[in-house]
Amino acid sequence: MKKSLLFLMFYWATSHLNAQNRALHFDGVDDYVEISNYTGLSGPKYITIETWIYVDNFNSSPCNVCAPVVWHQDDAYRFGTGNGKGIHFDISDGSNTQSFTISSGLNQNQWHHIAGTFDGNFMRIYLDGVLKDSSTAKFSALVYSSTSTPIWIGDPATGYGGIVEETRIWDYARSKKQIQDGMYKKFPPTEKGLLLQLSYEDGIPYKKNTSISSVNDDTPNGNDGKLNNFYLDDSTSNFVIGRSFCDSTVYGKATVTACDKYTFPSKKRFASKTGTYSDTIVSVNGCDSVITFDVTIKKSSSYNVKTVVCDSFESPTNKGSYYYTSGKYQERTSNYLGCDSIITIFLTVTSKAETNFKYSACYSVSLKGPSGRTVTKSGKYYDTLKGWGGCDSILIHDVIIKQRSFAKKRLDFCRFVVCPTDKNVIYRSEGLYYDTISNYLGCDSIIEYEVKSTKSTGNISVRSCGNYKSPSGEYTWNVSGKYRDTLIGGNYKACDSFINIDLTILKPTTVNLTEKGCGLYVTPLGKKVYTSGKVSESVKSKLGCDSIIYSIDVTIVNVEIGVTRDWNTLNSKATGAGFQWLDCNQANAPINGETTSSYSPSGNGKFAVEVKQNGCTDTSTCLVFAYTGIKDLAHNSMQIVPNPSNGKFQIRLADVVQNAEIQVFNSAGQLIYTEFLGEFQDKDLKLFLSSGIYSLKIQSNKGAYLGRLMID
Repeated sequence: MKKSLLFLMFYWATSHLNAQNRALHFDGVDDYVEISNYTGLSGPKYITIETWIYVDNFNSSPCNVCAPVVWHQDDAYRFGTGNGKGIHFDISDGSNTQSFTISSGLNQNQWHHIAGTFDGNFMRIYLDGVLKDSSTAKFSALVYSSTSTPIWIGDPATGYGGIVEETRIWDYARSKKQIQDGMYKKFPPTEKGLLLQLSYEDGIPYKKNTSISSVNDDTPNGNDGKLNNFYLDDSTSNFVIGRSFCDSTVYGKATVTACDKYTFPSKKRFASKTGTYSDTIVSVNGCDSVITFDVTIKKSSSYNVKTVVCDSFESPTNKGSYYYTSGKYQERTSNYLGCDSIITIFLTVTSKAETNFKYSACYSVSLKGPSGRTVTKSGKYYDTLKGWGGCDSILIHDVIIKQRSFAKKRLDFCRFVVCPTDKNVIYRSEGLYYDTISNYLGCDSIIEYEVKSTKSTGNISVRSCGNYKSPSGEYTWNVSGKYRDTLIGGNYKACDSFINIDLTILKPTTVNLTEKGCGLYVTPLGKKVYTSGKVSESVKSKLGCDSIIYSIDVTIVNVEIGVTRDWNTLNSKATGAGFQWLDCNQANAPINGETTSSYSPSGNGKFAVEVKQNGCTDTSTCLVFAYTGIKDLAHNSMQIVPNPSNGKFQIRLADVVQNAEIQVFNSAGQLIYTEFLGEFQDKDLKLFLSSGIYSLKIQSNKGAYLGRLMID
């Protein structure tokens, strides 16, 4: 059965109050709810404040942030609206206040859900479940100056004018999904993190409620709110209907077409005839919806089919599907009205008559029956004859054709060979020969003989020292050239084998070389040469007989890569060379423009120099350089050994001095070590400092001794 909903139209007409979701109206003058002696509302470090609001007149607020909906009176938090149709959110850490406002988004005389959250890092404002903006907080937690300071819903001074419904406070920052999921429902009292839930269902909407003095908290915390300055006896400053309510009944019309019967949405009645009907359903908000249905009932149909078939019958409604046995079958399809059409099939299936014939012959057979056709391949062949009752009579011919066979065989000979199938035939030359015999089926078998001479001929290339003896042992040659040798009965068939020989007789060679090496030269045999001169080597050939004599005139070029330091300048020891200073801390990157023998770094680092000298290139080691602002004024015969060292130095003066003081300075000129010695000439100094260059000063009765300490 099929149903079709063609047209649905709803219209509204005022009827009666079916369901109530209550809220509280504030007159915008002096109404407010005070919560005191509460539990937990001055405790959370983080917070979520959310509520439904319906603003009557934004202009009743004196400024755009002056109409708080929820306000902790020591300003730990404050959340509400103002005359700019925006949402304002304040929080405090006890000494500083973080303010955050979205400038617009609210509409007058329209329900909105607003929420503000603080998670220790960010403040966020949500409007109707959508994150509108966020701001970085300047502190990590809310701070409360008092645990008994009251909390106000509304403000008697600045005046919030409108309706408030489902006001909640949580002890954590709820996520966007949690806010969206919770907008349209009331939470159970034991919901985790819920500190306050005011549903304002304590009075009767628009009735006299002067006997009611407070609104109840739905959580176990008992944070009830006292009603202050409410009129509680009319449509303002009183309990009113909230955002989800029924003050009207929905009326609608629908045109419906159905087959045989239509069941109405209420499931309480059905129509089996065409006509006009009414049905009432309840919406998701618990409100009545009355729908008038214009119903058209169309009828299903049925008919019978009786048939006799051979083998199978194809379904009239499902092409490609077949019935193979006799019986009664029913199928369902649609008639011209679009309703069910039942087809009843009374089916008789008859079977075909079959006759089998078997054949076996060489090459071909003639089939029995009216056709008498000749076939030359094995297989099954069919002839169809019309039989009684319209069913076919089938002749099945099972044919086996025995074919002639064909074989190939190779016959090898040195001088002649006898035919295997005819001893009277002898083959004395190469070629293709044929013989015919009967195979195991009794048909001709043709054999092809490929007759091949087994005499063999081969070619070899030979390299030998001095002379070469032929494979047969009959000849000895000592000159390079092309030769021929015969092995009598020497191949694997015991026939003659002829060999063509390309012979090379090897002679010793001498190779003279002139080579240059940068620092060293490696000879052909891998010997390392570090000084200029003549070098000789002999290389044996792989045959072990001939030798290659190398006479090598070697020139070794050594590049000078030494570096000295003069104050804050590095100097290469090389002369007559090309230079490029490198920054070791930048993967030996070339320093732009530094291509002379000297380089003065502008700061600390590790540096090296690349030297090109006499056609060779080499690079110095990386030197640790520490820039120093203290220049040597005098050395006064002072020795420092070893220098550089790992921090252990021996200091020796030429003369004994009195009232000596040792001072060590870093590269910035800062004093980092001092020691008083009295009388002094020799001293072991141990410093625990990082790698770098430091300045040493010894002040004595004979003046100052200056030097540098290098620690690697």
